[in-house]
Amino acid sequence: MDSVTRPPSTYDLHLHTSWSYDATASVEFLFRQARKRGVRCLAVTDHHVLDSLPRVRQVAAEYPEIRIVPAAELSVETSIGGVDLLCYGFPTDIPVALQRVLDQYHAWQRDFGSAVSAGMQAIGIDFTDEKRRALLESYRPAEAMALQGLTHVKAGIQRDYFLKAGYARDEAAYRGLFERAAQKVELPPYPAVEVVVPAVKASGIQVAIAHPFGYFDRANRKRMDALVEECGLDGVECAHLSVPLEYTPIYRTYCEEKGLFSTSGTDCHSDEDVEAMLTCHGGPEAWLDEFLERVPRDDS
Repeated sequence: MDSVTRPPSTYDLHLHTSWSYDATASVEFLFRQARKRGVRCLAVTDHHVLDSLPRVRQVAAEYPEIRIVPAAELSVETSIGGVDLLCYGFPTDIPVALQRVLDQYHAWQRDFGSAVSAGMQAIGIDFTDEKRRALLESYRPAEAMALQGLTHVKAGIQRDYFLKAGYARDEAAYRGLFERAAQKVELPPYPAVEVVVPAVKASGIQVAIAHPFGYFDRANRKRMDALVEECGLDGVECAHLSVPLEYTPIYRTYCEEKGLFSTSGTDCHSDEDVEAMLTCHGGPEAWLDEFLERVPRDDS
């Protein structure tokens, strides 16, 4: 993370709250910090779900100077494996086909968590569903668990639990355990891109690839073109803390050539992240105005 070298801006289009399985940031704290910094636009992009949106809208009503973009980060299975897509501009009334996709993500999170527990038990480790529940309850809000059920656990928290319990002596040993467990069960893949993207785009939602440095194999034009086609991309997250500064203009030029919008975000997951680096992504102000021209205004 090099947020120190990236000055703050007036927007952040990649943020997570405690409604993401791996995040703890408070919606209220996010907006308070945004007001202090003169932020004019936020997009909460929780992993796989829109579940925070009612609370985001409720809190945002107290901050009329901050425009919100209803959004989610949906991971999809593609020809190169899992890819994270930032989906912007969800309508107030969710169409049936899109709701089916969102329901599929809820089921996927529960199924993935169950598979991890089953795999660990298959190699002799006592990581039952109930122990997973206790781990989730140690950091997840009750309201999120009530809606989402028994999901998978944040990677770092699960790793630390296994180390503390003595199941693995270090991180490398933990990775080995996870690999062994994955051989004993079938870990469910992400929902397929060919199912998710058509339902999303049919609702007028704009799709951008998140933190693309790895997905794009740095700046492999063949890979970039293939993913634009396969994922139906409308935009690219050209500025993100995992994108080296020298690649941001490369991705921006590509967007201009292809008629794609450029987006920027910090990917904050905790209140500490928000306080330290909200809006410090390195994307210019002009990109926000271009982006907002493409995304419908929230009509809630």
